Amino acid sequence: MKKVVIIGSTGSIGEQTIDVLRNQDSVEIYALTAGKNLEKHKKQLIDIKPKYYDNLEKIDYKISGSTLIDSNEIVNNDEIDFILFASSGSEAYEPIFSAIENGINVGLTNKEVIVTYGPILFDLAKKKKSKVFPVDSEPSAIWQCIEGEERKISKIILTASGGIFRDKKFGELKNITPKDATSHPNWNMGKKITVDSSTMMNKIFEIVETSYMFNIPFENIDVLIHRQSIVHSMVEFFDGSIKAQLSKADMKLPIQYALDFPNFNLNYENKLDFSDIQTLTFSPVDRSKYPCYDFSIDYIKKGKLYISALSILDEILVNLFLDEKISYVSIPLYLEKFLDQEKFDQNFTIDNIIEVREYLTKKVFKELKI
Repeated sequence: MKKVVIIGSTGSIGEQTIDVLRNQDSVEIYALTAGKNLEKHKKQLIDIKPKYYDNLEKIDYKISGSTLIDSNEIVNNDEIDFILFASSGSEAYEPIFSAIENGINVGLTNKEVIVTYGPILFDLAKKKKSKVFPVDSEPSAIWQCIEGEERKISKIILTASGGIFRDKKFGELKNITPKDATSHPNWNMGKKITVDSSTMMNKIFEIVETSYMFNIPFENIDVLIHRQSIVHSMVEFFDGSIKAQLSKADMKLPIQYALDFPNFNLNYENKLDFSDIQTLTFSPVDRSKYPCYDFSIDYIKKGKLYISALSILDEILVNLFLDEKISYVSIPLYLEKFLDQEKFDQNFTIDNIIEVREYLTKKVFKELKI
């Protein structure tokens, strides 16, 4: 029986993963960890009865058959076959690296960790023979398109919904609130990634993610606005043919694809009915609508540590916006202001990434007087 751990079980991806695995005889949910949503976490433990659990508050719920232990012990447990990391934020990298160091296969929903530490992470995974599976609609779609393929890839085409403000000009967004920006036309996602979707920063991160995961140069990755969120990615081969992955806007499919690889015995039920599809549209990105995207699409070409800085700063700024410390329209302004003239060491190490985080955090909080 496959033993699976879910890190971040009370979030949207964590809950959907539990739904995918519920009543599956071939899989045991071995441990569930959570942040501060203790009430939901306790309900999950009573329902699922995993062997181990952890939470940020280290609260022992006194549930028979389930034991509170530290997450570091969980991710280093040799009995585990797969860990789904549904945590968010680039600072959540340590348990991911620990699991990979231990040779455990992992599924990652965390764009920030892949974008910030990607080359180091994938080098370690190769060394330790640990597989890193994407649990994100676009990278998973690419993986589904190229798995078993021997043809040479010419181009990757990522699709983007355009976010909640896709029908507005940037100048119309001066009074946008966190509540406004954390809605999405097609997907139900966490707050940070939904804001990134509205600014198109999530697509910048998916370009980087795609390049790191599949060894595709940035110049061979295109982005198209696809309002329906049905075609999640396309792969063009050198013979001119294009393979696309289509499904509903539902994260359970990429979750299931990663969890069940290479057997694919789990039955995905929310299948696409082509008779319900009236139209599929594709259009270029209007960069004037998305100044974060406009700045970042060129900035990522500067180098790996610059990409890490971009990811870290975006995370800082979006969190400040969600805390109502800065305005929505100031996100791209500060992104360019704090990065455009900076020179970062090209030596790409975890220590240098930590230094960049500390430097940018201090700089932002000092200049914005927060």
